[in-house]
Amino acid sequence: MSAVTIVMLVGAFLVIAVAARFLTKPFQYPATDLDAVDRDALLVRMEKMLEASEAWPANLTDGKVVLATSLEPFAVRTVRYEVEADVDFEAAVAYVKNLSDCGETSRKSEDKFEETLYDKNRGGEGHAWVRRSVHISPPPGSNRDAVVVYFEDRPDPKTYRIGFRSVDSIEGRAIAPYEGASRFMVNPAIYKVEETAPGRVRIRKLEAVDPQGAVSPLLNNYFISLLFFRKYMFEEAKAMRDSLVATGR
Repeated sequence: MSAVTIVMLVGAFLVIAVAARFLTKPFQYPATDLDAVDRDALLVRMEKMLEASEAWPANLTDGKVVLATSLEPFAVRTVRYEVEADVDFEAAVAYVKNLSDCGETSRKSEDKFEETLYDKNRGGEGHAWVRRSVHISPPPGSNRDAVVVYFEDRPDPKTYRIGFRSVDSIEGRAIAPYEGASRFMVNPAIYKVEETAPGRVRIRKLEAVDPQGAVSPLLNNYFISLLFFRKYMFEEAKAMRDSLVATGR
């Protein structure tokens, strides 16, 4: 490749990056209080979206792990993955819930901090909780946090679901960002675990995350979501598969 070609490619990339960063506006979301979220409507909506996502072409595959993305139905790219594994249904349920629920206390690692801000009916039907999840980034990056409500649901003995989405306040009390972190938006989303045969499960997750801040949908959809969020989701799915397979042995 000649030096002229390289310069032209770099120039084209810079033009696209500038356009994506400065010529499109970040998408604005209305503030949502926990009391305004309709649990049943959220689950119905997400079931329909999950069904529609079956038609999305696969982007990444690894054995029984399949990931696909779509620029619809949200302003930012939606990522969906599917995992199949030979494991006990309740073991799969416990694994999926652990990903979304840090319990009544908090969890912390080098790159993440989680805490429960609201918890209702733990251990019973219709368990709901609000978790703050902070992704810690080393300088010059900034920390990102998400405050998300989760609704646990078992529509039948062999199906488990968690419907979830961002909220901005709880009973009218606004939730300030964690230590000055920028808050990202989690659009309505779903986890679904199904026993497809004795000792075999199918797990699907559909989620669309907007980093917000000064990041435009164009930059997110064609750069950030593909290079970072899609990779994060794919690694999560493969780790789930590997852990469940090890559990099932």
